[in-house]
Amino acid sequence: MFSRRQFLAAAALPAALQLAPTAWAQSNVVRLVVGFAAGGAADFVARQLAQNLQTELGATVVVDNRPGAGGRIAVDVARNAKADGLTLLVTPGSILTIYPHVYDRLSYQPLRDLVPVANLCAVPYSVNIGPGVPASVTTLKEFGQWLKAHPQQASYGSPGAGTTPHFLGAMFAASAGVDYLHVPYKGGSLALQDVMGGQLTSSFNVVSEAVPHAASPKLRVLAVSSPQRIAQLPKVPTFTELGMKELTSQEWIGLLAPKGTKPEVAARLHDAANRAFAQPAVQKALAEMAFGVTTSTQAEFAQLLKGDLDKWGPVVRSTGFKAEA
Repeated sequence: MFSRRQFLAAAALPAALQLAPTAWAQSNVVRLVVGFAAGGAADFVARQLAQNLQTELGATVVVDNRPGAGGRIAVDVARNAKADGLTLLVTPGSILTIYPHVYDRLSYQPLRDLVPVANLCAVPYSVNIGPGVPASVTTLKEFGQWLKAHPQQASYGSPGAGTTPHFLGAMFAASAGVDYLHVPYKGGSLALQDVMGGQLTSSFNVVSEAVPHAASPKLRVLAVSSPQRIAQLPKVPTFTELGMKELTSQEWIGLLAPKGTKPEVAARLHDAANRAFAQPAVQKALAEMAFGVTTSTQAEFAQLLKGDLDKWGPVVRSTGFKAEA
């Protein structure tokens, strides 16, 4: 039974706080499952979220790294967890929007198995060249012309087969009308190292990997995939500016819950995540990585997920690529 004082105190609380599920109070531990090792982009975002979500939920929030299978293991851990708001998934969008088109036997269906909670941030990409291309080539148009004149050197690296940069390279090849050999690496930084060393002609990378080397004479960043130019690279044009709007694409990193999560629990998590990412310290940390904080409703995030799932299907099919299980 509530006393009159307790009733009035509860009534004064914001509605979202009154919806706090008992599971948080009982367990006091929330897991953010990430499909990659510590130090990567998804892990970085998850740790920024965890630090501030603790205050918002009044619970301990831990990052549970489950690397392997290109992020698929983490999706399975999250989708098979109890739908009580205690186990959540932090993942790059491509694991949910590209993988269904490249794996014939994928264990999950994103729209069926997961509840979109919050779109946390956007991660743009860049196309980069190095000493393997003459110093006279300084623009994307000139690079396309050079590739046509030197087809035997027309290659690009990516973080791996089936990743967003892999297909961005394929889209660039189609737009520029060039044959462009894809060279998959086990991580974008490894591809970038070979570009800067002259062993590889070019690469598509997460912008945050290129920014620290942008001032080096060994690296030329030709374009970025964000809708607007990036503060750290103010002189680098976007693909849209260069007439390749179809290459405007950012990897979103989102928060999702298992199917069956109650709407009021998902709504509380959505509001808590948005407040966590509104903190100046978080926004500063993300900006330093050239990640853009995104704010959307749950419905908008669900629409983004479905839209990207539909978008990548034709792109993947045009390449004929299929990943091994």
